[in-house]
Amino acid sequence: MSKTPKAVALGRALRQAREQRRVSLRDFAFRIDRDAPTLSRWETGDRVPRPEQVARILAALRVRGERFDRIMALTQGIDLPQWITTDPVERGEQRAAYLAYEQGASGIVQISPLQIPELLQTEEVATAIATASGVPLPDVPRRTADTLGRATAVTRQQPARLTALIGLSALHQNVGGPEAGFEQLRHLVEMAKLPNVEVLVVPFGLGWHPALDGAFSLLESSARDTVAFVETRVTTLWLHRSEDVRTYQRDADAIRALALSPLESLRTITDTAQRLRASGKARAN
Repeated sequence: MSKTPKAVALGRALRQAREQRRVSLRDFAFRIDRDAPTLSRWETGDRVPRPEQVARILAALRVRGERFDRIMALTQGIDLPQWITTDPVERGEQRAAYLAYEQGASGIVQISPLQIPELLQTEEVATAIATASGVPLPDVPRRTADTLGRATAVTRQQPARLTALIGLSALHQNVGGPEAGFEQLRHLVEMAKLPNVEVLVVPFGLGWHPALDGAFSLLESSARDTVAFVETRVTTLWLHRSEDVRTYQRDADAIRALALSPLESLRTITDTAQRLRASGKARAN
């Protein structure tokens, strides 16, 4: 079986459970009567333990209740060519696994026709989205912090290459209000100055193109195969089969061919920000 995103998520959950008990890999392998290399491969997702083996690991680590059920759910359908779920708990595990993939990515392509991608959002915009989308108020700060933390994928040492293909309409949403919208556009301009970040605007009036079907992301890594990720309000789809990923890669190439050049995109973002700032001052007067 090839290394699937769900296998990586299961391994990550098992490793976290062990580390929270402050047990070394070698000591825990001895405790469950396995060799350390096998346990290590389980924790990296290179090999997949059987459900009964996972249950034994969790019992040895005294993992119970909802967390036990959540991790055991990851053992189901682990070899399927896609990972799709509508279950809120499993979506949480899936999101955590995606963020781990993102932080380890060498290249990221994001198609976002209607809103600014999370990797490029400001705090005000991230907070406004979390609040408006129904995240419980006590959880909004954590969700905002999670969103802002994602930017480290492109700002760290040895950062990922990011190509963000953003629809023109995303520049005009003014999420969080005009002032927040202006600051968001200014932030886009600053991020686009990074040598590893390319922000391209997809204009109106192009006829049909794949971005009109919705947002998606591609994550490239030297350690793992490229994966495609599609998220809607109620479900999340993670594709890792090569023929499925190639479809999204072709779509991304087609959208890129229609986008404005980097210089034209930067000028469009700057002009939109200036008009927004001017209209805000006019209303204030």
